[in-house]
Amino acid sequence: MNVSFNKRFFLRYGFVLLTVFILSDSFSLVLAKSIYKFKGKRTNISRDNTEDHQNIKLTPKIRFRYLSGTYTSNSQEATRSNSSIIWNGWGIGQSVFKYKASISGYTIDLENTSIDLSYTFGDEYTLTLGSSAVSSGKLTIISSDSDIYNSSNVEGYGYFGILGIEYGIFEILLGYQNIRYTFIELESESTSTNLRRFRDSRSQYVTGIGLVF
Repeated sequence: MNVSFNKRFFLRYGFVLLTVFILSDSFSLVLAKSIYKFKGKRTNISRDNTEDHQNIKLTPKIRFRYLSGTYTSNSQEATRSNSSIIWNGWGIGQSVFKYKASISGYTIDLENTSIDLSYTFGDEYTLTLGSSAVSSGKLTIISSDSDIYNSSNVEGYGYFGILGIEYGIFEILLGYQNIRYTFIELESESTSTNLRRFRDSRSQYVTGIGLVF
């Protein structure tokens, strides 16, 4: 009796398991074919998008920019101007920094020029990041005893960031610039005493306008 029951049990559930296996195998085959077809369609769409993307690629722009800024207080005045040209994101320009001050009995008058390299991100709304290298300059310091010190031996570096918004062929620009510089070998004709060096750093906001073609 138990032997007959066991045979029926195994035959019934064995048949069920076999059916499930066959159906699952068929289902897997159909699923695999569907996935293959879907991938093929997806690949075709991706290629079309790539072609469309290449067709609507933006034309490189040329930008001409000029920015300036002035800072004044009771004892000092700093002015900065920057002009640059940008093509396809890459830019080169020149900055001029002038500084006058009366500090601790010394009158300081200096000017230095920097070469700027930058890269611009974006199209109608832009962000420009760049660095500067001081290429030349001149410094005059007059002491309270009327001793005059001069130097044109300068080195330094800086960095800057500029935000831009296009309006037709024009750009409205707002920037922030920082520069660090050191004048060395300050010589004087009125005294045998020479100053070893003059080191300073300045940060400044600038605004400007640009042309876009």
